Amino acid sequence: MPGVIPYEEEALLTAIAENDTAAYACLYDTYYNTLVYFSLSIIQNQQQAEDIATECLLKLWQAPTRFESTGKLRAYLFTLARNASLNYLKHLRVRDKHGPDISGQTETDVSIESLMVESELMRLVYEEIARLPEAYRQVVELLYLQDLPSADAATQLGISMENFRQRKGRAIAALKTALLKKGVSDRFLSILFF
Repeated sequence: MPGVIPYEEEALLTAIAENDTAAYACLYDTYYNTLVYFSLSIIQNQQQAEDIATECLLKLWQAPTRFESTGKLRAYLFTLARNASLNYLKHLRVRDKHGPDISGQTETDVSIESLMVESELMRLVYEEIARLPEAYRQVVELLYLQDLPSADAATQLGISMENFRQRKGRAIAALKTALLKKGVSDRFLSILFF
């Protein structure tokens, strides 16, 4: 997002503790999509996942805290999102009066941790998609985010199928290179793009 000032870790943590508005814009850009993805993987409801992500960031805004590291900040946000997601599921079960009682269902630390890792990976992917040149970014967004067939995406962009295939190949190559440099495994990338 243009206009959002990137922070060094210590400056960001201080800005949060001081309730700096610009810091929250940075937090939103950094964590909103990750929290939505994380919550969505638990509750399977897009609108509610978006609401939960917003609520988590709002709770941090309403009660600013001094964190020792961005890792602790991230853990705090994921804990808020996990608890809100599980509370939402509990609410649904109470309301519907069928299905197993949520109190009998336990989330293992391993599954929550894997969801956190997956959410972070998706955040990295979205960041790199946003950094692609516009022509490549449009192709990736139409194919992978909007799930359009290649022919429809090419038509929407007003380009030939050959040109579309070239852009797609270059976009995926650029994404893979950038994500591999950030430590994302080649196997994950193969699953994501093929």
